[in-house]
Amino acid sequence: MLANEFQRLPYQFAGMGPAGLPRWGQAHKDFMRTWFRRSIVIMGPSQEMPVFDSRVQADPQVRDYWGIPVARLSGLDHPHNIELCKHASDKAELWLKEAGAIRTVRRQKEQQWLSGGQHQAGTCRMGDDPKTSVVDKHCKLHDVDNVFVVDASVHVTNGGFNPVLTIMAIAYYASDYIKRTWRAGGLR
Repeated sequence: MLANEFQRLPYQFAGMGPAGLPRWGQAHKDFMRTWFRRSIVIMGPSQEMPVFDSRVQADPQVRDYWGIPVARLSGLDHPHNIELCKHASDKAELWLKEAGAIRTVRRQKEQQWLSGGQHQAGTCRMGDDPKTSVVDKHCKLHDVDNVFVVDASVHVTNGGFNPVLTIMAIAYYASDYIKRTWRAGGLR
């Protein structure tokens, strides 16, 4: 799917210029005055492929102001993400040119990097086998009693859609299990 992105505020548009455009000064001001109301962003959501080796860990050395370990992210996104991005960029550029665009600026992945985009999933996969998943079908950690993970990380994949309704459904399902099990005295 390709769609026009939401209307951006000027400060959000400021970083949308072509490579080499200064981030301040007269050239930047001229770009903003000329193109802010004469531009559109075409984007296509895609599923970022979960990568087994990617990790979110508590950093053993770096701590925040309150002494709590900060999150340490590691791993690269899947090579297929670059292929998907190029395909969507090609189609978006074609669409814009066919619609009469006089100038296009492509913003696409050209190399792998640590992904921190929106709608991340798959980092605490749900499943029956503790060797290939982190939580069971009720979102309870396989290896630790009384710890549940209830967010998009338990999804094996998000598909091509915003995962919020699926997250809400899983949260309802897991909380119902916790409530029933707690009342029965079986939660451990």
